[in-house]
Amino acid sequence: MRNNCLQLVCAWAGFIALFGKCVAQEINMTSLLNEMVDREQITRFPETNYRTLQASSYNRESVSPDKPGWFADSDGIGFIRTEENNGRKEWVIMEDDGPGVITKIWAVCFYYGLDNTTGANINFYLDGATTPTISTNFFKLVKGEDFVKAPFADESTRAGNLYFPIPYAKSCKITMDNKAFYNIINYRKYPEGTKVKTFTMQEFNEILNLRDEIGTILNDKPKGTGQLISVSKKLKKKDALHLPLKDGAVITQLEIKLQNTENLPQTLRSVVLRAEFDGKETIWAPVGDFFSNVGKIQPYDMWERSVKEDGTMICRWMMPFRDDANLYLENYSDIGVEATMRVTTDEYEWDDSAMHFYATWRMDDPTPTFPLYDWNFLEAEGQGVIVGDEWAVLNPIEGWWGEGDEKIYVDGDFEEKFPSHFGTGTEDYYGWAGGKVPTPADQFSKPFLGNIIVANPNSKGYNVCARTRVLDAIPFQERIKFDVESSCGKRSKSHFLQYAQTTFWYAKPGVEHNRNPLPKRAAANLPQIEDLQQLIDKASREQYVVEDALEAEILPIAAKSEGVKENFAEIPQWGELSNGAMKSLWFETKGDFAEIKITEQFEKAEIAFSATLGRSCGSFNIYVNGALVTTQSFYSNHAGITTPYVDLGENEPINNAFVIRFEYLGSGDQGESVKGKQALGLDFFKVKSNFLKRE
Repeated sequence: MRNNCLQLVCAWAGFIALFGKCVAQEINMTSLLNEMVDREQITRFPETNYRTLQASSYNRESVSPDKPGWFADSDGIGFIRTEENNGRKEWVIMEDDGPGVITKIWAVCFYYGLDNTTGANINFYLDGATTPTISTNFFKLVKGEDFVKAPFADESTRAGNLYFPIPYAKSCKITMDNKAFYNIINYRKYPEGTKVKTFTMQEFNEILNLRDEIGTILNDKPKGTGQLISVSKKLKKKDALHLPLKDGAVITQLEIKLQNTENLPQTLRSVVLRAEFDGKETIWAPVGDFFSNVGKIQPYDMWERSVKEDGTMICRWMMPFRDDANLYLENYSDIGVEATMRVTTDEYEWDDSAMHFYATWRMDDPTPTFPLYDWNFLEAEGQGVIVGDEWAVLNPIEGWWGEGDEKIYVDGDFEEKFPSHFGTGTEDYYGWAGGKVPTPADQFSKPFLGNIIVANPNSKGYNVCARTRVLDAIPFQERIKFDVESSCGKRSKSHFLQYAQTTFWYAKPGVEHNRNPLPKRAAANLPQIEDLQQLIDKASREQYVVEDALEAEILPIAAKSEGVKENFAEIPQWGELSNGAMKSLWFETKGDFAEIKITEQFEKAEIAFSATLGRSCGSFNIYVNGALVTTQSFYSNHAGITTPYVDLGENEPINNAFVIRFEYLGSGDQGESVKGKQALGLDFFKVKSNFLKRE
């Protein structure tokens, strides 16, 4: 295999470039663009020893895994600080000292509400300059409507993604000229002394031809070069198709096709791709999961993987080996299938920087959506690079399935006990945005991002997202831990989701990881909505839960007076509590207050709540986002629960949230106290909007 990156580009695109070697002494726009399409370079551990870091608008209440707020939502308004620049207030959303490069920027393309699609401007201050090198509308920049065009910047679903590299020699500061809103910025941090040429518009314009050529390669996708080997076999239960390779080489393209089977969805899960490189098993994943086709064949076209209309599945990640390799397609079901595997190989120079390709798969029992926890994609020790992942989620209801933030710990992060990558939501990580419940109309595939499958109707069924990393790949020198919060819009112990996940990565020989083969999972029947519904029905019988309730007991207190106590005493009630619990608040002095914050709200909604009634329950003024809505006494001679719910009417969110304030008015003429205090027992809230009905 030729080592010069630009020779590869020449072979793929049919043009001649004279920009030098991939590992250039100077890092600049030219070298970075060439690296973006150099599939061989990503098989070698980076010589520059850069770190991949991330800035985002995550909720700053998340400070530690062992402290409250670790799973705080409302991840769209975080920022570093505000400051005044050139006579105007700006919100700093990313800052780095030393040489580096911006590799990816994501932004939701509505601003504090679905109706505002203009948003704010974004400013890039490079190398300490007091005037920005780039100053433009944030949404236009990430959607490819400004000076950077597709495929380097493009709109996805209610969001945009910028992939054009922006290098800087000394420092970078990025600001917004209005209050911060959902954003994620990935960047490389190079060691001090690394020679980096700072981005300028002049140079950007000078490399127009190169930009066009690289863009063509990203859109057209490369084809594997070298010798083609093709094998086919009718696979019965526990049968395998084996393709051995000798004498050291690199797989430049892998194609798989499964056909003539009675149950294709099951076959996609039960036929497993397994690979051993130089005696080490590095790939173990169901074929469907490996190619982001879970439950059906869904055509798409990304940079490293594609699925064609006829079911041909193509992988373009290069897979080098020093001595020998063995590839297998193994059938773990009793359903027969005709399997074809086509492998293209070429020469490769194995050295100390070379890495083997890994694809590791995880699937567990269905996961209850409360309590929240961090669901692990991968843990590994050694040297390697994360280059992609996909997540398949079986959702049993119409509605939203993913709120969870990615949390990726790399090397020194473990000592800090805080991840260097802390995201804002599952769909944000995969390059699109919520705000509406997804439908199949929201499916897309771009070179590096894919919302491959959206279940119909309204996400009920299998949903699959995918991401490929090149310039934003994540190297680790010693250790990595890749988590995503298990979180959805319905948080309940009696609501379940089924996860299956694949991580794609390279690693040097000797690496260890926590993802073992799961043959029983592959052999089992592909989970269906009906399977989850059985669990939900059983759990619901064991515990009363109001449908679509936001359980008050799991909502944090956003603010309160010092005298307000939680769980001071038992509040008697008659009747069942949703989820078997409530939030118990006790007040003593008139004017004392407590606030509940309901986050991730993007449009007007009708709000109601359920509370306990009793002799020790007080009277309250109730505000929504600072406006007095109603005054309510919860006194009753007989303990009970409010029926109907207390109606707070239709309200407009502020900063993506409803803040509900309860201000204590006293006990009233008949009220009784417990040691001088009166209670407020909150069972749950209901927030009703047009979320599922919007056309």
